[in-house]
Amino acid sequence: VKALERAEVLSSTGERGRVAVVDLLRARTRRYEVVFILGLQEGTLPRRTHSSPFLDDDARRALGGRLERPDQVSRDRYLFYTACTRATRRLYLVREAATDDGAPREPSPFWEEVAAVFDEDDVARATQRRSLSSLTWGLEAAPSERERLRALTLLSVSDPDGARALADANGWERRLSRARSALQRHTRLSSEVLRHWLGSKTTFGVTELERFADCSSAWLFERVVSPKTIDAEADAMLRGSVAHSALHKFYAGLPKEIGHDRVTPENLDRARGFLRRCLDDALRGGVRLELTGLQEAELDQSLWRDLEGFIEDEARSPLELLPRRFEVGFGSDRSAPELQRGLHLGDSLYLSGKIDRIDVDPYSARGIVQDYKSGRTAHSAKQIDDELKLQIPLYMLVLRDLVGIEPLGGVYRALAGARVTRGLLHAGAADDLPGFQKNDYLAEEDFWTLVDTSRERARGYAQRIRAGDVRHDPKGGTCPTWCDLWTMCRVERP
Repeated sequence: VKALERAEVLSSTGERGRVAVVDLLRARTRRYEVVFILGLQEGTLPRRTHSSPFLDDDARRALGGRLERPDQVSRDRYLFYTACTRATRRLYLVREAATDDGAPREPSPFWEEVAAVFDEDDVARATQRRSLSSLTWGLEAAPSERERLRALTLLSVSDPDGARALADANGWERRLSRARSALQRHTRLSSEVLRHWLGSKTTFGVTELERFADCSSAWLFERVVSPKTIDAEADAMLRGSVAHSALHKFYAGLPKEIGHDRVTPENLDRARGFLRRCLDDALRGGVRLELTGLQEAELDQSLWRDLEGFIEDEARSPLELLPRRFEVGFGSDRSAPELQRGLHLGDSLYLSGKIDRIDVDPYSARGIVQDYKSGRTAHSAKQIDDELKLQIPLYMLVLRDLVGIEPLGGVYRALAGARVTRGLLHAGAADDLPGFQKNDYLAEEDFWTLVDTSRERARGYAQRIRAGDVRHDPKGGTCPTWCDLWTMCRVERP
């Protein structure tokens, strides 16, 4: 009894003013007012499994018993869900958007699943970002010479004279000068070989011109320099490619498979089964990377969730236009003969590209173009104008001038998240195009003005490319925080 009286008993709630740092497993039995869940980036949560050099996962499953490993994704999803329920007042989800070297990191699928529960605008308002520069040590606290130099370079942005004086006192003048000069360069292309090659171009891809409109420096490094990573990754481009392939197979084979041109509530179950087979075919034919079992499962499950929801939306849609043409390429030798020349922009310049889908009125030569977006974003009519988006307006000109169908409009179809549909629609055809956002219907004059303006913009961007006119001109005047090309184009960031 005396020993028990002398024993110290720790409070289960911990001391006030302290932060409890626990792993997900230990967090299950505790409650906190505020919880921060860290590590919501791909590869960290859910954790990647490592195959044994002696028995891989397939062999373990075949042998069964204790050798079979539990499903890591399901276990981590359970622990993540439990951790989310530990907060009584506020929950923060934290992920690393980029490494210390600026390399981007993809979000965890758990992050994506939580974001999909809420409205996209609410998610945007609640998300806070910190730039890499905010992670730089203060000059006094920097633990190494390298970190002190980084801090000094950051100081030179706000106090160049003070930074120069410190550099002189420590013998760092040359290093500081090199760091500062790395952010200053002439942007107009000077290579005669490159300028001759660009000047000889007459056909330009629509996505290429859109990227040039975003930032001509980013266009240069993405489309001309085109750096590649050493290790292949299952990135958004791969995901979009597989999704496009699956939808192409699905809609092209839909009439033969279920005897109907579009998905309806009556044939939805049969359409689901056919879509599953189309996705399996697309995954087998489209995934050329060496993916781990976890990566393959993540890709398959996320695509199936999004595409299944997509055709369910189609079944509920009041739109009576029928999907008729798919993956309509123009401006290349592989296009149909009448489409090979491409869309004329003026000044002997032509546009190339590929329309994901054309829906037509079964009783007249009228229709709309649809462009699939593998992410959550779809651009409204106002955003098409404000953000210099070219695809939908120019695709409508292709529909009219090359395909021979009168365009009633065009829409972007987001495949992920809330699967929003936005675009540019002719107000005069509103009765034939029900179910879209009212702000996306434009009067005839405004409709065609935006279409013609997009052609003029495309021609201007093509002329600048031919002239080698590359600038530091990110749209909006500042580089977006997610852009990982700044180390190559050397644009100074705040």
